[in-house]
Order: sequence, then structure tokens, then C-alpha cells
Amino acid sequence: MTSLIDTNVLIRFLTNDRKPKYKTLYAFFNSLEKGEIKAELKLIVLFQTIFVLKSYYEVPKNRIAKALIAILKFKGIRIKEKKIVTRALHLWDNHNIEIVDCYLIACLENDDQHILYSYDRDFDKHAIQRREP
Repeated sequence: MTSLIDTNVLIRFLTNDRKPKYKTLYAFFNSLEKGEIKAELKLIVLFQTIFVLKSYYEVPKNRIAKALIAILKFKGIRIKEKKIVTRALHLWDNHNIEIVDCYLIACLENDDQHILYSYDRDFDKHAIQRREP
């Protein structure tokens, strides 16, 4: 059986929500950090968390990136393509590029073909080949 983490759980943790309703939240993340419990973080949840923190809470992207990179290091956090996602977060932290574009770049950096079909010329600045369809 797979356990999953929802966006609202990440948001409450990353915004340091101390409402009584969430009193067990920090123990939960402490257990995830130690690997006492395991849960999968889906990419869609990660991207939604970034969107909500950036747009609604107006958290600077460097704080979001650093916090998510730290959470991905928790022993109990499972995410597909962890290295690629971590690389995407580093790219996003260090460049003026949208997170989805950073994810695409990270996916292709170690690919033999390095080909991305896109009209966005900003991709030309990175170690991938952009082709227009």
C-alpha cells in the first residue's frame, strides 16, 4: 500500500501553520525525516505546492526551492525521479525560468538526444536541443 501526501499538508508545514488543528503535523514530518514512516510525493502535488506558495502566500522562490530540496532529503519521502526533481529545483532557484521549464531541462540534461520540441527560445541557453515542430 502506498501512502501519499496532499498539497495542503505540505503548505501547512512550509508556512509554519501552528493552529491547534495541525498540532500533529510537525511530528508527522519529523517521522518522515527520520524514515519512521514513508509517503510518496507526486509531481503534481509538488508543482501545485510551488504554485500556491508563490502566488497565494507570495513566498520567494529561493525559499520555496530550498525548503522543497530539504524535504526531498527526508528518508521517508518517496518521489519518482528524485534526482531530476532536485536538479529542477536547483535550476529554478538559480535562474529566471518557470519550474515546469526547469523540470523539462532537468529531464533532458542526461538524455542522449537532448531534444525538446518547443517554440520557447529561452531553452537555447541550456544544454539541450530545442526544435520547433
